[in-house]
Amino acid sequence: MTGCEEKDRTRHPPFWEPGRIIGVIGGRGEMGRLFSDFFRQCGYKVIAADVGAPPDAREVIEASDMVLFAVPLHRTVPIIRDLLPYVHSRHLLMDLSSLKVAPVKEMLRSSSQVLGLHPMFGGRISSFEGQTLVACPVRIEREAWEFLRGLFTRMGIKVKECTPEEHDRMMSVIQVLFHMTTMLTGRVLRELGVDISDTLEYTSPSYRLEINLLGRIFAQNPALYSAITQMNPYTRNILTLLKEGLESYENWYGSENLEGFIEDFRKSADHLGPFCRTAYQESSAYLDYVTRSFHAHSAPKGDERAREAQDSS
Repeated sequence: MTGCEEKDRTRHPPFWEPGRIIGVIGGRGEMGRLFSDFFRQCGYKVIAADVGAPPDAREVIEASDMVLFAVPLHRTVPIIRDLLPYVHSRHLLMDLSSLKVAPVKEMLRSSSQVLGLHPMFGGRISSFEGQTLVACPVRIEREAWEFLRGLFTRMGIKVKECTPEEHDRMMSVIQVLFHMTTMLTGRVLRELGVDISDTLEYTSPSYRLEINLLGRIFAQNPALYSAITQMNPYTRNILTLLKEGLESYENWYGSENLEGFIEDFRKSADHLGPFCRTAYQESSAYLDYVTRSFHAHSAPKGDERAREAQDSS
């Protein structure tokens, strides 16, 4: 029995019961396919609309009880706006975008119930177990939301509830700050003409882990990461703080002020507190794994055969 099948043991509003129709706008994209499969596993009927293939979005909405927008972030608000004339009060509108204030505001222009969702994972995951889903249940009956929430938690998903404003403010740290510094690092490497393969000859396990995380970002969709940075309403504050920090570093460097760097480092360490020790211990375990994995893949074939023979003896 799957986690979704267990929901039959709980009380839930009849309107949201399995067998209802969910229309997925953008259903052929990665996230659209992932959540289409999720709701099918939970017993819902899913119909998908996407560019260049029937049925069209209007037909899907008019045939659905629940509508899920799984479209690119920079197109989410215009697509919702264009399709609102076909939405009715009987619908539940949901979206999967990485920002919540603007899409939720647009959905609230309808008379429908509204639930903003942000999966903190990509469309290529092998399991929902242990993943995090941020939810903004802004206009939905509590009983209905608790039932839908149960669908996610029974599949092993951790659900974090917050307001759209709280979500976007937190994403300015979790996404904008870290994505932007990663993008800037890539820019500096490009401007310096650095060959990454050359740096790996000098690498430590920690550098290899960091450079792999950098490469992971650049292996993905540039429109998504650019839109996350450009469209977050709190990005300007992040930019201001980054510029102030760089100016301080430039001043300390120019005046050969080593103590400036040291004191700034200490202040940040004090702010992070006990997390630093926890992070050091956890990252050390990651680095041990990276080191073992690297040596296992880079070992000469003769050494590998000898190791296999030793293991079998």
